[in-house]
Amino acid sequence: MFFVLSVFSLSLFATETPRKKSAPQVYFIMSNGKLIEINKGQHKRVRKDVTLMNETTIHPNGTIDAGSGQSLQLHEGEYMTLDGKIRKVKNRPRHQQAK
Repeated sequence: MFFVLSVFSLSLFATETPRKKSAPQVYFIMSNGKLIEINKGQHKRVRKDVTLMNETTIHPNGTIDAGSGQSLQLHEGEYMTLDGKIRKVKNRPRHQQAK
């Protein structure tokens, strides 16, 4: 009986549904040539350099100085998360599209 209950309880854990990937809560996006910070749905224009935890700096004009010394440019249609990853806007959930 104990064996049957053990196997049954383990099967419940094995069939757990995978979690949905959640959208980032804070990110930076280029919109009409301006860098916008989106923080939990609130939009705010970035007017000063922002340094991320991984030593990446993003400037108000969208240029990025990566901690590795690499220079990049954030373009219209791209956004950058706080972990320094750049993604395309089309990969972002619709309810969080920039205004």
